[in-house]
Amino acid sequence: MEGFTVALALVDAIPVLLFGASMILLGSRLQSLLFTVGAILSTLAGCCKVAWKLILGLKKKDVRWLNKGFLPLMGAGWLLILLSLIFLKSGGADTSWAKGLIAMPSVLLLALWVILMLFMVWYRKKRFINDDAKKNWTAQIINLIGQAALLLAIVLA
Repeated sequence: MEGFTVALALVDAIPVLLFGASMILLGSRLQSLLFTVGAILSTLAGCCKVAWKLILGLKKKDVRWLNKGFLPLMGAGWLLILLSLIFLKSGGADTSWAKGLIAMPSVLLLALWVILMLFMVWYRKKRFINDDAKKNWTAQIINLIGQAALLLAIVLA
């Protein structure tokens, strides 16, 4: 596939690392096995996508299963993350630390993250072509900005 380079894979690794760091910070505060498993699955999805792009860039070989697993892993991960947050709240856990997420400036950064992730969903459905390197560059730049906003929101909370 034309245009899939090592640079594309390396830049795609940045939002995966940012997301992973965000999940480590949140996971250490939540102390929820369900959240941790969901975060691992979601991060693994990103790692698979990066590996797929890296192999394309280095070997020009399309290892489809690495790419095909992205949506199922990401979907399962986010389902577990959301369920863990629901159970956490209904279980009466101490979530006082989360007040910082809805205070300035974290709330603005969190809103930016949500907007960019919703845009990513729209982009994937309406514009994204998996085998198009330019579309991949666009998606990962949007994702990079979004994941940086999420991590910064958590750090500042």
